[in-house]
Amino acid sequence: MEVLDFITMAQRMVFRNRRRYTAVMAAIALGTVGFIIIRTMGDSVEAKLAENLEVLGEATVMKAEWRNHLGNLHPGEFLMRDVERLRQIPNLIAVAPVMTIKSVTASFHKSEMGCEITGIDQDYWKTQTPHLLSGRLINAVDVEKRDRVCVLGKDVVKNLFRGADPIGQAIRIDHIWFRVIGILGGVQHEFISSAIFIPITTAKGSFQGLDHIGEIYMRVYNWDHVEPIHNQAFATLQNLHKGYEEGLRIIYHPSRVKRVRMLVYVVNIFVYASLAIVFVLGKVGLTNVMLAAVQDRTREIGLRKAVGATDSLIRLQFLFESVLVSLGAGFVGVLIGVISVNILKDQLGVEISRYVMSTSIVVDLVVTTMIGVFAGMYPSLQASRLDIVTAMRFE
Repeated sequence: MEVLDFITMAQRMVFRNRRRYTAVMAAIALGTVGFIIIRTMGDSVEAKLAENLEVLGEATVMKAEWRNHLGNLHPGEFLMRDVERLRQIPNLIAVAPVMTIKSVTASFHKSEMGCEITGIDQDYWKTQTPHLLSGRLINAVDVEKRDRVCVLGKDVVKNLFRGADPIGQAIRIDHIWFRVIGILGGVQHEFISSAIFIPITTAKGSFQGLDHIGEIYMRVYNWDHVEPIHNQAFATLQNLHKGYEEGLRIIYHPSRVKRVRMLVYVVNIFVYASLAIVFVLGKVGLTNVMLAAVQDRTREIGLRKAVGATDSLIRLQFLFESVLVSLGAGFVGVLIGVISVNILKDQLGVEISRYVMSTSIVVDLVVTTMIGVFAGMYPSLQASRLDIVTAMRFE
């Protein structure tokens, strides 16, 4: 019963002096909100950034190909079994086989141009920077049905259609007619801007020389996985092409990954340092508030000692009040943080990890509890050391 009375008394004292604690609770709650948002949204935002390959300079994209040099005999092509094996590698979220020939002629009415034909499947778009300007992209249904549809780079549109709308039009590529279903926009490499993309199943056997997979594009979940997945993908392809290992290579950009990782690292340091400052200010503010509380309640402390309260009980009372204030602010911050994360994830279009959110909440509540303990230790010690006679005479 004494323990319950003690806890109830501390709660009442905190509630009675709530105005005194408002500012410090706001600081602790703000730190809690920031910590939960940054910790929970961090991985999701990094993954979302990795999707924006134009900004990252394609840091998360790799390309497997055969090196051609004198004395290096190799088949010069990949097989679908290679693609299927690569797709089994964790954190490799897009594996796109590519067939390419450069010497074809495309025509529309009286316009014609030499261009490149690229046979792809639906995963190819996840590995490249251009976005869809109009129409739609080649999808899994087109690949499965071997449809004669195509998507055009911007140079092809400019030279063939000269301002006309290509969507739905039929163009002839050498001797075969294709229907235009999409136009690419955004930043385009030369090999994309002058290319016509068709389903890889349609490409096989339709054009002379367009009958084998020459390259495989791969996109990694985020930049932290690029190096290990590069090594794993390279080992996988070497095992599948015994005797031709020297002819294989996987092109990737470790310098770009390093720059991106350094940028994110610097930003994280700045953000977490700012949050740490907020927590420290909250601790200092809470310590000062508790010291002021001891000063204001000197007569109360003397009276409690006079009726039998021990020094340890006085220490525990003020320590518990400090922890109660800190934890109360922490719970308010957790509530606001969780609401904010759920709002932000919808606005940013990202998925969050419930595990990361749960651990963030636990870590934050532990930290706020420690803030309450450390902030209340010195004031509670000061309160317990007050002399009964001096405290009773205090005005």
